Amino acid sequence: MVIRASSVVRLSRHWRATSARISSGASSRRLASAAAGSSCTGDSSTVNNLLLAAGAASILAAGVALGSANATATNTTDCEQDWGNLPAFGSSSDSIPGSEYSEKANGSNNNTILLSKIKRKRTQQEIDDLEKERQKFEELLGQNILSTSAALPGGSDSKSTESVTTKKMYFYRTSQIETEKKSKFILLAGPSSDQLGSDIAHLLGKELNNMDVGAFADGETKVELEDSVRGKHVYLVCSTSSNDAVMELTFMLSALRRASAKSITAVIPYFGYSRQDQQFGREPVAASDVAIMYEEMGVDHVMCLDLHNDSLRGFFSPKIPVENLVPVPVAAAYFNEELVGDGEKITVVASHEGQVSRATIFRNVLQRLSGEDIELAFITKARQRRGEKKYTPQVVGNVKGRKCVIVDDLVNTGTTLESNVEKLAEMGAKSIHAWATHGVFGPKELCQAREKIGSLKDLEYLLISNSVKYDGALPDKIRQLNVAPLLAEAIARSFHHGSVSGILNLNETIQERYDSR
Repeated sequence: MVIRASSVVRLSRHWRATSARISSGASSRRLASAAAGSSCTGDSSTVNNLLLAAGAASILAAGVALGSANATATNTTDCEQDWGNLPAFGSSSDSIPGSEYSEKANGSNNNTILLSKIKRKRTQQEIDDLEKERQKFEELLGQNILSTSAALPGGSDSKSTESVTTKKMYFYRTSQIETEKKSKFILLAGPSSDQLGSDIAHLLGKELNNMDVGAFADGETKVELEDSVRGKHVYLVCSTSSNDAVMELTFMLSALRRASAKSITAVIPYFGYSRQDQQFGREPVAASDVAIMYEEMGVDHVMCLDLHNDSLRGFFSPKIPVENLVPVPVAAAYFNEELVGDGEKITVVASHEGQVSRATIFRNVLQRLSGEDIELAFITKARQRRGEKKYTPQVVGNVKGRKCVIVDDLVNTGTTLESNVEKLAEMGAKSIHAWATHGVFGPKELCQAREKIGSLKDLEYLLISNSVKYDGALPDKIRQLNVAPLLAEAIARSFHHGSVSGILNLNETIQERYDSR
């Protein structure tokens, strides 16, 4: 049915002639309330929108509503009615901007959409409850009770190696997403980060939203959102450690954008193709190409964990902010609890020249937390040409008779780690540990790095983050540090418009947080 604007005007002018033929029903009362609110505030455009949105019968009902509104306005000049409790008129799927679902309207749980949102301050009881929740999370983390931990009640269905955490909370300060904002917050996780995503959701005090990601019978990637994301702020956790994961993230971004998400933040613990950040010969700059692909699919914001090269952030256009979270301080805190306290001297060793900056951060944090003098060394990694596997490492610094911690950003084949461990042992290091943010070992049938690392007799253990998901268990000499608290803190700060870059700054004065107001 086509309704002309002129017809709408004529109907609205002659509502008195038709009002007697209109029966009052639930729909008419809702329209009357909404039109009355618009008349009270002097917003005539809202009344016209009501008339245009309805069908022929609804237009006549809106006429009755307008008459009721005018009658009310005649008797009330100061507009003191409680219009905040009136149901809003809208389509079957779109909510009015600025509205929210009330859980306590009329003393019972329902899905009434309120026109107004009343800003309130937290009561002392609510503040106390939030503090109890924070303490509970600290206790859980201290006991390794997260979904990737074997200590989780009921056990975990995954066969992946259990993760470890620091005994104290150094950087995680947020208890939960603000209650009144939860309805606008969506957290999703791809198959490559489902366990990590579950831990992040646990720390944020909510469940992961539902999404079906898999493959069709012909092997093509399948993505289906099971929850509405219209007008919501979506955080999508997905490591791109394989080609399948890259395509899954691409299609998930596309599905979210097509489903009218208000904003999309891609949380990418491991950014696949990050090492292909330069062009050699006729090769592509794959890291840049992947960034362009994500941007074209509609991502608004990107969070990464320890990019191989910080300049990768420049592969996205200026309108796409990119956060690069470096979890080196978290690893330093873990080794502070593991190694410090027995009077032994410690040296932090950069795995090669390009890792000196990471090793320096590690050493500074460890020195501050321990209060001891920590030395810094590095190993040269000069090679004759690109791709050459064999080289003679040289150590610059004092490692003899000291506990050494090798720092790197990524372990793939384990060749560099093996060479460094052998060199430090040759030079008389008392014990050798290692930290790498990402352990990108690949399928077991294609890469023997896990077995190689597990057989290094001079290595105490390698600590990596759980940024990458593995098939099967890891050797005893490989430990996974759970970085869910760091990512949960970053997501909470981002969602509440807080500072993300200051999370790992030990010099930062901790200000009053949003959950203490």
